[in-house]
Amino acid sequence: MSICPCRSKDQNKLTYENCCGPYVEGKKKAPTAEAMMRSRYSAYVVKNIDYVDQTQIVVENEVFDKEEAKKWADSSEWLGLEIRKVSKGEANDNTGTVEFVAHYKDIASGTALVHHETSLFQRRDGEWKFKEGQIHGNQPVKRLEPKIGRNDPCSCGSNKKFKKCCGA
Repeated sequence: MSICPCRSKDQNKLTYENCCGPYVEGKKKAPTAEAMMRSRYSAYVVKNIDYVDQTQIVVENEVFDKEEAKKWADSSEWLGLEIRKVSKGEANDNTGTVEFVAHYKDIASGTALVHHETSLFQRRDGEWKFKEGQIHGNQPVKRLEPKIGRNDPCSCGSNKKFKKCCGA
């Protein structure tokens, strides 16, 4: 039994099995927006990207890149979650926001990083779901793949230059 990665309000006393585990494993539904946020963070720590995918609202023409999310989770050592502010998101609300800072370290470089975001959650069919997030600060974007140049072949396999294909 290990302490839950989300480091719940109970001052690190709750185990994963008694905190986020039942949500991430699909045994229970998160009762609040904050509980959903904590469980999504814990899902990254335990590398359950399917849970992250299942607990978000799918927006038309937007695709969640599970492979990219898995690469991020695998290449990071998750150091802790800090909840900064919660607005609404209780059991009787339909929306809620959670401002948080996820602390992590890039395993390859050893660089300590933060992900500071305010997330909007909505209740859909009685379940809390992540809708969208607003990232704070000037955080550098970490590329997992090399940048494609304008004159490089397009990565979609069309044999066209990137600028004439997907980069247009």
